[in-house]
This record gives sequence, C-alpha cells and structure tokens, in this order.
Amino acid sequence: MSTVIMSQCWPLAGMTIAQKAVLISLADNANDQGVCWPSIPTIAARVCASERAVQNAIKWLESAGIVSANRSNGRHTSYTLTPAAYSPPQDIHPRTKCTGEGNAPAQQMHHTPAGDAGDPRSKCTTPPHHVPSNRKEPSVNRKGTVKGARASRRVESTINLPDWLPEEAWANWVAYRRKGKAPFTDHAATLSIEALGTLRAAGYEPVAVINQSILRGWTGLFPVKDAGSPAEQGGTTAGAGAIWWDSASGIEAKGAELKVERRPEWNGLTYKMHVFRAAGPGAWIESELAKAQKANPNEYERAFAFFHGVSATKFEELKKRAAP
Repeated sequence: MSTVIMSQCWPLAGMTIAQKAVLISLADNANDQGVCWPSIPTIAARVCASERAVQNAIKWLESAGIVSANRSNGRHTSYTLTPAAYSPPQDIHPRTKCTGEGNAPAQQMHHTPAGDAGDPRSKCTTPPHHVPSNRKEPSVNRKGTVKGARASRRVESTINLPDWLPEEAWANWVAYRRKGKAPFTDHAATLSIEALGTLRAAGYEPVAVINQSILRGWTGLFPVKDAGSPAEQGGTTAGAGAIWWDSASGIEAKGAELKVERRPEWNGLTYKMHVFRAAGPGAWIESELAKAQKANPNEYERAFAFFHGVSATKFEELKKRAAP
C-alpha cells in the first residue's frame, strides 16, 4: 500500500459511498506510482458490493479523471490512480452529493435494482432516519438486537451496548458482518465490542474504526491508520517478497524485521500468528481469519480474539457472558 496515494484519496469528496469504497480499495493496493492491478471480483469482495457495482464505480472514477484503466493486456487490467487530476463530472446535481445532517435538502428516492446493491448512481444523502424508503432496514435497541431482513433469527445479538457506542454504527457493523462469510455469533459480537472498547481507551473513535473496517473489507477492528504516516509495519519486507505472508521464508523474514522472538514451545502456526499480530492490520490477518472461519465459528473467534489482544481468560469470560 502507498501511504502517499492513500493520503491523497481520503480527503476527496463529491462521490458516492460505493465510488469512495472502490477508490480506497484501489489505493490500498497501489504502489507509490499509483499503479495496481486487483481483479473486479477481489475488489467486490473487499467492499461488499456486486461486481456490476464495482464496474460502475470504476467507470465513474475514470470519468472523474482520478483513475485510468489499461485494458490492453486482455487478461489483467491495471489501474493508475492520479488523485491530483480528480475532477467530478458536472452532471452530478449538488443536492445529490453528500450533505450534512443539519442542512440536507429534501430528496426523492428512486428505485435501484436489488441485484446491484451499492450502485454508484445512488448518491449518499441524509442519514437513513431522514429518508423515506420502502426498504426495511434493521432496527436496533440498546440491547444490541438487530431485527429485520438482514438479521439472522438463529444468531440474533442480544448483548448490551455501552453508552459510548452509537446504535447506528453498531447496526452498520452487524449488517456488514452478516453479509460476509465469517460467522457473527453472539460471542463474536461481544468480542467486537471488547475490541472497540480497547481501541477507544487507546484514543481511537469507535465509529471511525468501524467505518475503516467496512471500507477496507476487513472483518477485524483495528487502530485507524494514519494515511500520512510512514510505511505500515506490514508492508513489503526485504527478502520476503511482496506477499510475504504466503510463505514460511517470508514470515521468517518479517518476524526477524519486527523482532518477533520465536519461543521453543511455539509451533509454526503459533509463530505465524504472533508475526501477523506484530505486523498489524492487513491482508495477512484477514487471510488467517478467512482460514479460521472455514474451520468453524470457534476457531474464527479464537483467532479474532488473539489478533485483538484478548487474553485466553478474557476470551472464556466473554464466551460465558454471550451464552444464552
């Protein structure tokens, strides 16, 4: 990831949530020259949108001058991001751009095909409770229960929400997690709140933490990255290759760089988990969480707890608390 490109993309406004999510996903993959080559399915999985929605968003970003696509290869499309060239098309009416809650004008909502959730033509407007809609969204109470079409009756969260966690932000997180493949049990919900509380104590705003994970397609909750800071810990390592987390030699090199001491009692998996945690949030942690969720919900919850610094004792305590 290029922190230079990312820091230039974050402040850009005048686009939809889908367009911004796709832009940030591209920036997250780009090098310092702004070049990246993720596939449409990969982007769609990261931003939780349909492939058609991603294609529409890229088309719009191209028309806005911020993205140029090279499709001459025939097999792999490469993208070049030029944040300085951003010039939103003038046909976007000012009333359809993102507006604040206090001065948002009234707006008529038009039907969007259900198969194209996240269509870039649907502009972000006032908060959901100000917009009339015939779509049933989840309702949330202070117990943390999410009800409605997106809520799973089998796994309905009934945990108490702390006063510092806005109901709307929590509802967004629950809906996002339940759209993904990773299971979101009551225990997983309790672990999420524990992680948010720890990050809040460290100075990170819970809403910003949730928004970052949703935008980046993460199932974990991590400190908000400072786009203007030097390269992230988990970036490319000399001798490890660009995708260091996919090989034992790459993990060893990254562990040496981060000074992760390998204890005699650790097996290869334990060492890898410690290196991933030391490297901080990124594709390495998400890949391990994905493997754990394929095993079973308990393995996923244990991996989630480990990466978020929840001790084994605390893990069992939260598990009992979440049990019916």
